[in-house]
Amino acid sequence: MKISVGIITAERSVELIMKAHDGMSRMCAVKYLPYSSMRELADVYEKNERLFDGLIFSGRFPYYYITSRVGATQCPHAYFELTDRDYYRALAGILYRFPGISVSKILMERPYADVDFASVFGGQTPAFFDPIEMGGAAGVENAYENAMRQSLTLWREGKIDLVVTRFTNLAEPLGASGAPFELLFPSVASMLDVCGSLCGVIQSRRLVDSMVASGVVSWAGAERDDADKKLMPLLRRFNEKNGMPLVIRENGDVFEITTSNRTLEQITSGYADCALTACLHRELGCGVCVGWGLGTEAVSSGQNAMRAFRESLRNASHHAYLVNDLGNLIGPMTRGKSVTMSGAPGAVAEEIGRRLGISPANLQKIINLWESRGISTFSSADLAFYLNITPRSAVRILSRLAEHGAAGVVSSGHPNAKGRPYKIYDVDCGKLARAG
Repeated sequence: MKISVGIITAERSVELIMKAHDGMSRMCAVKYLPYSSMRELADVYEKNERLFDGLIFSGRFPYYYITSRVGATQCPHAYFELTDRDYYRALAGILYRFPGISVSKILMERPYADVDFASVFGGQTPAFFDPIEMGGAAGVENAYENAMRQSLTLWREGKIDLVVTRFTNLAEPLGASGAPFELLFPSVASMLDVCGSLCGVIQSRRLVDSMVASGVVSWAGAERDDADKKLMPLLRRFNEKNGMPLVIRENGDVFEITTSNRTLEQITSGYADCALTACLHRELGCGVCVGWGLGTEAVSSGQNAMRAFRESLRNASHHAYLVNDLGNLIGPMTRGKSVTMSGAPGAVAEEIGRRLGISPANLQKIINLWESRGISTFSSADLAFYLNITPRSAVRILSRLAEHGAAGVVSSGHPNAKGRPYKIYDVDCGKLARAG
């Protein structure tokens, strides 16, 4: 299915964007979503954000306005931006059409691109509009009026000879005032680059979302009795509550689940906290295990789910795990503490674990925390939390690492007057390969 992209733009910019229409149409189905005022912009966005695979804003300005009003946009998005080549090309054209004009008497928005005006134009730089307050919607809403007021003031005072602006909505009032102006807009090549990049992001997301997600649910112990009679109704209620996104069937001693990767991301908060496990443990106790697997088809995702299920069986609290399509193990998925590790501990973790008497799997998780989240400082309680081990085991690991120069105490103290003293260790993962 062809990618659909909505382009949110000021009405007067549609004609400029249409110059790139043929090229964009070869990449995706394009629909223009024009607005005539800032307040109408918010309405256009809210009505269309879920109707397209992606959105392109006609510039940084409308994008910032939307984020200041509604927060981060969930739909894949981009905005047309002026590149340095666009500025140089536009100014060269202006100097050709207005011979003798001084670059220093041109008023324009300050570029976000790295444009070295002084080197190109013999030490001259344009005058720039006052910066727009992007931090709030009110400042953005007043941007047109402020730009118009500044333009007319400087022109009437003889400080500028030309206004160059991306605000196409200023064309009519500037023309009516008699102030000379030029509209500045991204080139066709720049717009096609933005559209192509967005389509690439959307296509990648489609591939990820299309993966099959499988789940395996069963009891940790052999004492099943009437437990299965309670488990299936509970799985069905969870499914109904979440809009019936799961296909559930009983297969021998386990219940098998089939769904999409997108659904799995939703019910696990991005693979960080499994809502299904929380529901089952709350209703039936912690004896229920859940394993999730991802794959390009049902067989591989089911195999990965069974491997994750076995990891849940080994986990003391039977939290959920996930094995993704790359064979990486993610978990335990509880309270956002999940840690990703490769299908097996790396060679460094295996070697160090053998020499130091520390589990290679736990060492690999420490390395992954450092590489993926930048976390390298732990108390024993912190490490126990992330690795899902006892505080005593965490103390042992940190002590072993410190003995071999791969960790050092950076602070210590007492949690309260009666509590035991604690130590905070900084683990130098770069030294792990040289530990021992």
